[in-house]
Amino acid sequence: MNGRRTKAEARRVHSALDREMSRGIVVVAIFAAVTGVARVGQDAVIAWRFGTDSIVDAYYFAVNLAAWPLAVALSTLTMLVVPADAALRQRDPGAAMQFRGELLGAVFLTAVLALPVAWWVIDVIVGSPHSGLRPAASDHAAAGVPALAAVVPLGLIGALLAAWLVATGRHLVTLLEATPSIVLIIVVLAAPGGMLFWGTMAGVAVQVVAMALALRLARELPRPRLGLSAAWSGFSRGALLLLTGQMLFALIPLMDPFFASRSGEGAVASLSYASRLVLGVQGLAGLALQRAGLPLLSSLTATSPADSRRAALRWAVAAAGVGVLIGLVVAAVAGPLVSALFERGRFTAADREQVAMLLRFGMLQMPPFLAGLALATALASARAAGYLALAGAVGLLVKLMLSVWLVAHLGMAGLLLATALMYTATALVSWFALVRHMQHPKAAA
Repeated sequence: MNGRRTKAEARRVHSALDREMSRGIVVVAIFAAVTGVARVGQDAVIAWRFGTDSIVDAYYFAVNLAAWPLAVALSTLTMLVVPADAALRQRDPGAAMQFRGELLGAVFLTAVLALPVAWWVIDVIVGSPHSGLRPAASDHAAAGVPALAAVVPLGLIGALLAAWLVATGRHLVTLLEATPSIVLIIVVLAAPGGMLFWGTMAGVAVQVVAMALALRLARELPRPRLGLSAAWSGFSRGALLLLTGQMLFALIPLMDPFFASRSGEGAVASLSYASRLVLGVQGLAGLALQRAGLPLLSSLTATSPADSRRAALRWAVAAAGVGVLIGLVVAAVAGPLVSALFERGRFTAADREQVAMLLRFGMLQMPPFLAGLALATALASARAAGYLALAGAVGLLVKLMLSVWLVAHLGMAGLLLATALMYTATALVSWFALVRHMQHPKAAA
């Protein structure tokens, strides 16, 4: 009798969790769709204005450099802040707000120090003969360094604000991610040319201000302060391992432009148009899955870790099935989709065929990406930083080795196929890690 009652209670918990997860996914997916439309609109405007000109090569190459520390910061802070915030709020809401102020002060200080470092690093890389950029593209990129250097400190602050919005279940953060694209569209239409870079900086600044206002209105924005309260000990546990893993994983998108830049003028632009469509589809499904799931799994982990991990395994299987469906649909309409979005102005029919082909290869990523994301979200909620770092290291190694081999045989399509196989490898690592964590929780510290 007790066993039956326990199973019935477990089913009720799982059913309630799945319903709440489904509601969150729908809301985030709608907001992500709006953001995706804005990002595609941004690329369509750039394609109409510049085609695959050298300034587009320069822009996407340099933007990827500035985006790397921001991707690391956003993923690391989200995976650290959301579980820590959920646990601290349950124990002591006052201490949670104090810790937020200290964390904001630390990020402000890091942002100030990051500005000159980012300026120097981006300038050195775009000016290096080893970058693979043609002289014209290199000159454009060098002119955009000051704007992109400013993006880095702004983005670091924005990453923390976004993590807080996710932690408090405010899905508005996903909608606000459309802000940089909307601002850039306006800037490119009003003042083309080198304003690509400054328009990007302005868009990020507007987004940061909007997130700060949203938190302020919700009474969730603390005053920045410097200090080290007791909450730092729990927050920093495993942080270095997690940061290392995310840094390794965030290096992966930087590989493709370096490989593509050696394939001739316009190669980086074509790959970037296709990759941004892939990222748009991934963002629509992936953001909904992670941002709806991480707060739920973090709260559930605090009370029932086994239920949390079982839910994640169920969601991973379902996510892989959704990924197959999405990939088939997008691959089937790749040609008309690229034509409708980009084929105007200086973007030619030949450009369309190239980008559509790359988009089809990019859709191979969807099933393993979504399954792996569900598993990584569960590992993050359980603070299994060691396993996340392992997955990042495996992913980087697989991507590098396969890119070298596949590009020699398939050209730029090999880069996207290598990414799909990389996601497959990291999903398998995360699956085995989560199963092991269910059996030996202490091993994941």
